[in-house]
Amino acid sequence: MSTLGERIKLARGTDSQEAFSRILGIGKGSLGVYERNENLPNTDVILKICSKTGVRLEWLLTGAGPMCPQESCTPGMEEARGQAGPAEAPERPGAAAEKCPYCARLENRLEIRLDRLEEERRELSSENRRLWKENAELCERCAHYEERKRQRVMPLTGGKAGCVSR
Repeated sequence: MSTLGERIKLARGTDSQEAFSRILGIGKGSLGVYERNENLPNTDVILKICSKTGVRLEWLLTGAGPMCPQESCTPGMEEARGQAGPAEAPERPGAAAEKCPYCARLENRLEIRLDRLEEERRELSSENRRLWKENAELCERCAHYEERKRQRVMPLTGGKAGCVSR
């Protein structure tokens, strides 16, 4: 990467400018100005970019060295950032976990959480079906009750259902 602006774009990855600027606590226009190399971000912004994305300060400022240290990489970070270079980007799914123990732990935690969420989704879906069925039965009973009530009121009013006040 030849310019700071290009490296900021790379650190932003697939996030929109709007989302990334919110994360950094700066305006979208300011982020655009930095990415177009029209102005330099202040130290606070540079440090926030590093802390929020996990990229190395030296890499962000100069382009030297790896984009992120092994201990702060996240699954697919280099791939999501794109153009990281073949030496840094995982070649296949799971390669990041092999290179980075932190990534392996995160991947394991995500799989466990995904399993829990899938089980919860199944339970909620089952409960939803049960409630829809119960609702249909209650509506049917209510309609039957209203019909019986109407039949009892009709003989008393001589066929004029509108004469009875509730």
